[in-house]
Amino acid sequence: MLTMSPSSVPSAERLKVVLTALYTSAGDVAGAEVLGQRQLVLSFVFTNPDLTLCIDGRSAPVVVSSEGPFPSADLTFRLAGANIDKFWRGELNAMAGVVSGDLKIEGSLITALSLAPALGGLQARYRELMDRELLDRELLGGQ
Repeated sequence: MLTMSPSSVPSAERLKVVLTALYTSAGDVAGAEVLGQRQLVLSFVFTNPDLTLCIDGRSAPVVVSSEGPFPSADLTFRLAGANIDKFWRGELNAMAGVVSGDLKIEGSLITALSLAPALGGLQARYRELMDRELLDRELLGGQ
């Protein structure tokens, strides 16, 4: 298997493409069905690069949007810079990130914890999608 070194700060467009693919195929990830089962709306607010994504689990199938207006989020996750990629790759532990302030969560902590069983599978899928996109870019000569 080809292993590629990730960029420390993916572009907003790259994050949007990968996370959209991640959540629209989340049904394939063990435990990820909790988003639809609980009818949750998640908001991810990233800075450096700047991107806001809304993951609407009230819709079937899940709808991912980067353009408002957004439905009211049950949980909002805030990350910045290299911590965005570290979190999604599983290199930034969620609880340690909250304690250090690298990850900020707005909303019910109990609701956030209910998503924890799906996190490992989502992170593995993120790594797969991100590495596949890096490979595709390399094969296309950086296009």
